[in-house]
Amino acid sequence: MLRKCLISVAVILLLSSGAPADIGQVGGFSVGAVNLVGRHGGPGSAEGGNIAIVNQSQGVHKPFFGISARQEAKGILVQCGSARGAGGVSGVAQHASVEGLQGQLTQRFGPTVQGQYLNVGLKQVALKAGGVGGARGAQGFIGGQSQTIATPRVTSTESQFVGVAQYSNVSGGPGSKAIVVNTVNVKMGQGQIVTGGPTRPRHR
Repeated sequence: MLRKCLISVAVILLLSSGAPADIGQVGGFSVGAVNLVGRHGGPGSAEGGNIAIVNQSQGVHKPFFGISARQEAKGILVQCGSARGAGGVSGVAQHASVEGLQGQLTQRFGPTVQGQYLNVGLKQVALKAGGVGGARGAQGFIGGQSQTIATPRVTSTESQFVGVAQYSNVSGGPGSKAIVVNTVNVKMGQGQIVTGGPTRPRHR
């Protein structure tokens, strides 16, 4: 709801303005990852993992009008899992989803609007059924985003940071069963709207 509201406000203001000093920009990223590791039957092992890195930025500066805007987003997602044993079934299933979005709009003498959101969802299942052995899994995301608007009358800054990690380990002797389920969801959002201030100068 927050992101839809902020984007709608920014679009309306951008379309209704048109002044040469306007700055409007939007940045976003999305990461989806799945890691499945498993073994069955005789003696054996399996390992697997994923690594995803996000690093993006953009900025606009209009020195004549004294306004500037900048956005930046960084993060890293890591998944790793392993299964070992003999007989039975053991394995790890991991799913991760990360989404970030930023939007900015500013005018030299008009309103300043910016908003951003950052969502992280992690789920992990480690299972051991029968046989001898076990499974291990770990995954996590660490990252953040920030944006700043500067005009002759105001400086507006937003920043978000999140660090999330999961770990699971199952093991056992012949015929034993074990399962671990980890789930975490983080949703962050913020927005700023600045109005008023000095009026646009009039020239006779």
